[in-house]
Amino acid sequence: MKPMGLVLLAVLAAGILALRLRRRYPGGWHYALSPRYAAQRRDLDTARSELNKIHRTVERELAAARSGVEDAERARADRISRARTHLNWLREPGRGRQRSSVGGVLRLYEHVLVVEADGADLDYPLHEVSVIDEYSGKTGHVYISLPGGRRQMVSVPIDEETPETELRRFVVAVFNAVAEEKVARVERQELVPQAEAELSEALADTAGREQAAERLAAVKARQKSDKRIPRARRELDAAFDRWEQLTGHRPQ
Repeated sequence: MKPMGLVLLAVLAAGILALRLRRRYPGGWHYALSPRYAAQRRDLDTARSELNKIHRTVERELAAARSGVEDAERARADRISRARTHLNWLREPGRGRQRSSVGGVLRLYEHVLVVEADGADLDYPLHEVSVIDEYSGKTGHVYISLPGGRRQMVSVPIDEETPETELRRFVVAVFNAVAEEKVARVERQELVPQAEAELSEALADTAGREQAAERLAAVKARQKSDKRIPRARRELDAAFDRWEQLTGHRPQ
């Protein structure tokens, strides 16, 4: 920074300090700076500091109690969310992770078989389908038996990119995944009543929030009857009176 800039900064800082001193110790520079009135300035500073210290203590205590209420509400909301998410997953687990794919038109997930048809994905729950395959020349045909007795055929070109063995492995993987999913679905359904109970319990459990609210109310009540702040304010007013008697100006 150039010397002129440093000078300007120094002047600005001095001006701010002078303004602060005039506001803190009104009545003239000699009252604000002279060693003669150091004891009177300390009297003002001590009274101000004591009131500010008590205010900070009270505010921290109140903030901690309010934070306790927020934490309790957040913990309850998180518990409800986890319980609801678990119950929803038991009822409807979604696709799950992808296990395999073939020909760009068939994708096997943990819980569904996805068939791409006319640019759209069709999701078939594994526990509701069965598959068989057959081959004619350079084309493999996968027949998917759907709920209600319907059937869908998906043709996959057999070439270097998708050899016949890969399609056969995919069909076997689907067959096995269907068997696994049927067992897993029964197990999930058996867990639904317990998950419903856990969600109901989470919704009904307001003890943590109520206890935190009671602590907050107790803090507010205690602070309302706390004599420290009124006493510190009276002491500060008395210090202001003494300064005003000395200088003819009352501090703010």
